[in-house]
Amino acid sequence: MEQSIITYRNPSIDDLESIIAINRISLPENYPVGYFIQLIKDWKESSVVAVSDKKIIGYIITRIEKFPLSQLFLKKYPKGHIISVAVLPEYRRQGVGKGMMDFVLNRLLLMENIKEVTLEVRESNVAAIHLYKNLSFFVAKTLERYYNDGESALVMVKELVQ
Repeated sequence: MEQSIITYRNPSIDDLESIIAINRISLPENYPVGYFIQLIKDWKESSVVAVSDKKIIGYIITRIEKFPLSQLFLKKYPKGHIISVAVLPEYRRQGVGKGMMDFVLNRLLLMENIKEVTLEVRESNVAAIHLYKNLSFFVAKTLERYYNDGESALVMVKELVQ
């Protein structure tokens, strides 16, 4: 069986239906549609969709935070914040997540004054944690009972070096 080529590009509002479908299939955390629309409109340059045979198979949605949203991090602003990462189950463990992360990190590196990227990940998501650590993210903090089901999140951070 011949494997199709996976390409990466910035998302558009036309991709919204596919992004929402992947979010609903892949993650227990489902953001409101309006939130996705706003993030795509405002931060498409630092976000990505993965495409195989004209089908969106994964996405990463980001935002740039110009001021601290909490007392957790009081330094290095503005910073990139990876809000949501998802890959369709049948495309996992094929390098799609890494390809999308490379795309996003390269975009963030090109943006003025972005020195740091953060994300939250479920403590139980061993595969994602492994990927992020391989991309030089480190665990900065644990947020107890962060998710609706009570699971804790690891806040992971990557310093961007130009």
